[in-house]
Amino acid sequence: MNILLVRGKPTFMDFIVGIPIGLAYIAPIARRLGHHVEILDLALEEESEPVLAAKLRERNWDLAGISCMTAEWEGAAQAARRIKDHAPRLPIVFGGQHPTIAYEEVLRHSFADLVCLGEGEATFGELLQVLQKGGDLAQVPGLAFKTADGQVHRGVPRPFIEDVDSIPLPAYDLLDLDRYAVAESARHTPKYRRAIQIFTSRGCPWHCIYCHDLFGKRFRARSPENVLEEMRLLYERYHIQEFMIEDDVFNFDMDRAKRICDLIVESGMETALQFGNGVRLERLDEELIRKLAAAGTHHLCIAVESASPRLQRLMKKNLKLYHARDVVRWCKQYGIETLGFFMIGFPTETIEEMRMTIDFACRSELDEALFSIVIPYPGTELSREVVARNMFDRVDHLNLVHRIRTDEFDFRRLKQIQREAYLRFFLSRRRFVRMLPKLFSVRSSMKYLRAIERNLLPMALQRSSSRVN
Repeated sequence: MNILLVRGKPTFMDFIVGIPIGLAYIAPIARRLGHHVEILDLALEEESEPVLAAKLRERNWDLAGISCMTAEWEGAAQAARRIKDHAPRLPIVFGGQHPTIAYEEVLRHSFADLVCLGEGEATFGELLQVLQKGGDLAQVPGLAFKTADGQVHRGVPRPFIEDVDSIPLPAYDLLDLDRYAVAESARHTPKYRRAIQIFTSRGCPWHCIYCHDLFGKRFRARSPENVLEEMRLLYERYHIQEFMIEDDVFNFDMDRAKRICDLIVESGMETALQFGNGVRLERLDEELIRKLAAAGTHHLCIAVESASPRLQRLMKKNLKLYHARDVVRWCKQYGIETLGFFMIGFPTETIEEMRMTIDFACRSELDEALFSIVIPYPGTELSREVVARNMFDRVDHLNLVHRIRTDEFDFRRLKQIQREAYLRFFLSRRRFVRMLPKLFSVRSSMKYLRAIERNLLPMALQRSSSRVN
């Protein structure tokens, strides 16, 4: 079969391009079965529709696959509509975080035929075999689809892949890595021009109410040797020198994390690391920070979320705040920049508790901070609670994201507090002075200027295509 894997063009103004890693992971599955596979990333294109139309005319495609997160759904839906306009009978299979948690909503659309739920490699491979042989889709675990009468059928859940070392490395040869190298960084401004995201593990054993569980609640790790194999491939064949670790909890197994650092040092590769997806603070000690620095780590995101002990319990994060102070101190000692993740606007949160969080951030030695307004994404425990208690004031144009509203605050009030948080944070401890060089850097200026627009300008002056938080 001829299979076209597509990432849609995001519809909000400040999307930062990184590789479509989910598509790169499932492509080798199809190729192992003898199929022809191509990846089309419309996020790279200034005008996406002519590029998509030209690609659709290149050959007779037998299957299209689209992967997306919730923030990418609108662009993914637009791409699917264009594909159906060109080839109405071409089946389209969706995958990724958003289609997994909202598969019924996705399949209600005429452009969606199937959804691979959760971890997609095994399900996608079995789906291809069934499609080629004309078999029964209902027998494919982990698959949801529309029946002939328009009903949604969901197969039995598929077990997670136990041996994650057995998963083929992503099909990097199907991506034009040169184009990603010149695109704006997907995370923190990289030390090296050629940077890429990688996963070294799947799953997170914690149960934070605002988070998805796409990869399950059990930590499944690639071996340090397998991780180094991928890094060496990218370094030697594609000249990648920086790795953005995207794991949910890279450091759950501290001994494994330290071994990966040791292998990088022993390899002699001149590389850098950054951790933009947050790490679990209790699973960091000074030795691991020292080894991370030795392996080239220059930036680490620290997920604090709230300085209120009550909210730590409510969100089921249960972080002891002194861990954050210790980790920031160790990072500063070993030359690693830190960014703190904070959230405001949880159900029952008070304005006083929000200010407690802002005070904590401003007093800290963090280099940067991200103050996010809580968004109860579909499929999360938080979303179910907000809907059950009718604690939202509107549903967005996708009928998916609810803005939390309580007697204490609404969305507009949260935006005001968010602006106050950024002003206080970056005007304290001479942070703004230290940040000025980044504003004048060609590589990072646009990212910071868009962040200033999104978070500091009044809502009336922001472009409507900006992200919600």
